[in-house]
Amino acid sequence: MSLQSEAVANYVRDHVRPGRPARDGKVASGIAKRFEKAFSLLPEDVLGLFLSGSRNLTVVIVPDVGLPLGMSTKSQGPLDARTYRIMIYEEQQEWPEDLFLGAFLRELGHVVAQRPPEDEWPKSRGDRARYKERIEYIADAMVWKWGLRHYSMRHLTATYPQHWVEKIVVEIGKLLLEEKEQQYQ
Repeated sequence: MSLQSEAVANYVRDHVRPGRPARDGKVASGIAKRFEKAFSLLPEDVLGLFLSGSRNLTVVIVPDVGLPLGMSTKSQGPLDARTYRIMIYEEQQEWPEDLFLGAFLRELGHVVAQRPPEDEWPKSRGDRARYKERIEYIADAMVWKWGLRHYSMRHLTATYPQHWVEKIVVEIGKLLLEEKEQQYQ
């Protein structure tokens, strides 16, 4: 095992928490491998944010609630001391690997992009909805910038109707273009 692989395995062991005691060691080991794979897919500088502690992250696997909910990221605290919590439901452990990775990479995109806590979001309902939509695009764009678009697309096509996927792809493209234009200014 390489030093980086060992560091990622240790990170996963320290930062992924089961919501309740694991029923079976193989399941816990199997899901840990998926998390390790997700982190190992990240570019070295992005992975460094996690391994160095620059992004304070805890991943919690919670019991299913009977509703089809996706993974979610919550943040709290000021920007210089922000903490992040990604909630994953037990049923998502059973998803095909590429779908799981696509969804989890999106949540890591929120962490890398430093998603603000909800109490810092706009107050009006319409503005909150538009803001949430934009930060989802930003998280997806992060995954695309990491060269992992195929995982993002797997997640998007499994989660949204085709016309929404097309809209999301257009919006991600706009964000990436804006960023490229800002680099040249």
